[in-house]
Amino acid sequence: MNKKIFLVILFSIFCLEGSVFSLSAKEKKKNIIKVSKRLKTKEAKYEAAKTYYANGSYVSAAQLFEEIYPLYLSAPEGDTILYLFADSYMKNGDYLMASLHFNDYIRRYPQSDRVEEASFNAAKAYYLNSPAYNLDQSDSKAAIEHLQVFINAYPQSQHVATSNAMIDTLRNKLARKDFSVARMYYNIESYQAAQVCLQNLLQEYPTSSYTEEVLFYLVKNSYAYAQHSVETKKVERYQKVIDSANQLKAYNPSSKYLIEAEKLAVEAKKKRDKILNNN
Repeated sequence: MNKKIFLVILFSIFCLEGSVFSLSAKEKKKNIIKVSKRLKTKEAKYEAAKTYYANGSYVSAAQLFEEIYPLYLSAPEGDTILYLFADSYMKNGDYLMASLHFNDYIRRYPQSDRVEEASFNAAKAYYLNSPAYNLDQSDSKAAIEHLQVFINAYPQSQHVATSNAMIDTLRNKLARKDFSVARMYYNIESYQAAQVCLQNLLQEYPTSSYTEEVLFYLVKNSYAYAQHSVETKKVERYQKVIDSANQLKAYNPSSKYLIEAEKLAVEAKKKRDKILNNN
């Protein structure tokens, strides 16, 4: 690249970066279009895009990469352009677009040395797009699926441990979501619904960070559920209190919830035995 083109690139970037914080998204797009027009060749635009990317101006980089990529489809640079285009979206926090373009990269360049990294980033983008636990968790479930696909495809990858940790985080989020629903049912005294939720939660997420508290709520809810049951169901439901307390003790013998849980289990045993003795 000759000195004149280099100076044009630097000047263009200086003009854009100097006003980046004061421009709206629409104005930024207009500005990069002006920069693109100043750079007459695809080579100059390629160098400018890489410079924007290196300087952290990922929106500007993405716009230039998108513009020049069709011009490099059959060239060796096409591989790098599409990868950096996807990564620009990733680093700018537009995770769905990042995943879309990383997957496009994998499809177009299946033999590239970057395919493993692109596959990981595509899955990671879904993880980063996962919302707060109290919102719809469809994206979290999709993220778990994509991360598991990556692990299965690259079991020796250096990213496997990170991927497993992200899956654990997502599963904890899903457990927290379900647990919040179960507690809501308990608090409004809808004990049958709470019982179903708590039991499903333990089956689906047996090793979540909420398991101990879930077991305690199962003791409390089982006791309340038994109290409000018809006579023919009380024996089995009081027994569930005892079983759940034992399950909590087996899970964590020093649980802070164990004293209260065992008190409820003792009461449940008394009530169960009284019913059995009267029959």
